[in-house]
Amino acid sequence: MDIHYYMSCYRSEALIASHLDPATFGRYMAVGTRKLTRGSYMFFEVDRRLASDYFRLHDIEQRCVPHRDGSPRSSKYISAYRVLEHLELAVLGTLYLVTADGRVLGLEAAPYGADREAPGANCYQEMCPVEPMVVTSLAPTAFGAFMTNPASPLWVPRLMFADLLLDRDDDGHLAGHLPYVEPLHIEDCLAELRDPEGKQTKTVSRNPIIDAFYRTIRRGFFVADRTGQKFYPFPAQATLEGEQAKWWRSAQAS
Repeated sequence: MDIHYYMSCYRSEALIASHLDPATFGRYMAVGTRKLTRGSYMFFEVDRRLASDYFRLHDIEQRCVPHRDGSPRSSKYISAYRVLEHLELAVLGTLYLVTADGRVLGLEAAPYGADREAPGANCYQEMCPVEPMVVTSLAPTAFGAFMTNPASPLWVPRLMFADLLLDRDDDGHLAGHLPYVEPLHIEDCLAELRDPEGKQTKTVSRNPIIDAFYRTIRRGFFVADRTGQKFYPFPAQATLEGEQAKWWRSAQAS
């Protein structure tokens, strides 16, 4: 059986070997095991040609073997510590978004151009290896460069983060359709960014809880390090409501 490498990047950080194809693996991790805390799941497919001095890969063919009855092995954990740090951008393939009931949507990396920029503040959910929610005046590329710069006060070698919606209603408050737990606190943090002598980045929550997380995604997902970034655009609303209608209905409740 063919072995796939997957990197779990939401709710846990791990490198996993599996005989399952991405869609089957996603369903298994969402609904086929009692080990997962209820909720959505996300993972990257990692280049099977991965070579590393950090991960134990030399004997994976002997460790990731079918069960005695011949059924495929769903997951064989290779590492659950400092995983993203040791995976270069080039080995990260499709990003899969899985709903709580096991529906899977794959996102492919795409160029990120200036046409995607917009004025105003941004809200990012850091996902791996750290998890704070922050608001910032920095655009995604600048934020990724800042967070992975060793000269920064707090930095990480490589960072995955999601760009979140900050829609406003007619009164200027965060729109009611956004499922944020403390919208007024987010508004206060955004107000601090407008202080010309204030910070460029403000932490909203160290351990955020976002219901229906996929409903909050704006432009998409980013993975950044000192060499550059990878961008995984989130589908347009028309695509979600058309081609991906089943996944989208599930995602709004996940």
